[in-house]
Amino acid sequence: MHKITFFANKGGSGRTTSTMALASGFLAQGKRVAVLDCSDLAGYAESPLRAWLKQMETSRLSKPELNLIESQTREEVEDAVAAAQTSGVEVLLIDTPARIYEPQAVALNFADLVIAPAIGPLDSKRISAGISEHLDEIEKVLGLVICFESNSPQAAKTRQNFGYNSVLKSELPWAEVLSEQMLNGDIAHFVAKLARQPGEPGFARFRQAQLAWTAVQRLTFEIEWALNGRRLEQFIDSHHQSFCGRKSVA
Repeated sequence: MHKITFFANKGGSGRTTSTMALASGFLAQGKRVAVLDCSDLAGYAESPLRAWLKQMETSRLSKPELNLIESQTREEVEDAVAAAQTSGVEVLLIDTPARIYEPQAVALNFADLVIAPAIGPLDSKRISAGISEHLDEIEKVLGLVICFESNSPQAAKTRQNFGYNSVLKSELPWAEVLSEQMLNGDIAHFVAKLARQPGEPGFARFRQAQLAWTAVQRLTFEIEWALNGRRLEQFIDSHHQSFCGRKSVA
C-alpha cells in the first residue's frame, strides 16, 4: 500500500483539494483508495471530506473502491493505517491541517511521499520553511504548484520559492472542476456530464473541466512514478541541444 500525506503549514494552500483530486485520479486507474482525514474538521458532521464522499457515492462509486477514515489521535492514525493495509487498499491519501500536532506528525512519518501544495509564491516560501521545521526526510517531499495559469510568472515564482525542495513537474490549475469537488464528486463523472460539442452552449465550461481533468491524470501518473523511485526530468537532445520533452528516470 502506498501512503501519501499532504503537508502545508498554511491554511488555504490546497491540501484538501489536492487530496480529493488525486483520489479521483487513482480511482480512474482502477485502484482501491482510502482517504484518512487528520484535519481539524475530522469527525464533524459537515466536514468537507464527508460532503465530498457523499457526492462521490452519488457518482456511483461503490464503497470498496473508496473509503473515508477520520482520525484525531495518534492511536487512531496508527489503527487506520493498519486497517487500510489489511483491507486491500492500494493508495492511502492523508489530509492534514496547517498546525501539526502528534497525530499529524505520525501521519507524516508513515508517508511514502509527502505532497506540499502551494497557491502562490508566498505559500511555497512559507511551506518550504515548514518542511525544514517538521520533516526529517526531505527527500520524500515533493512540492506541488497550484496555479491560475500554467507557465505564468507567478507559477514559476511559486516553483522557485520551494527552494532546494523537489517540485513536481505537473501542476494543478485553479478550475471549477477542482475547487467544487465537494459539490460535484468524481471529476471524471462530472466532466462527462458537462460534455458538449464545439458551438454548443457550455462548451467553454466543458473544455476547461476537460483540461483540468487531464492535469489531474498527468499529476497522478507522475506521483505513481515517484512512488516507484522515478522522477520526471527534462530531456535534452544530444544532437540538437534543445528541449524535446520529458522522460521518466530512475
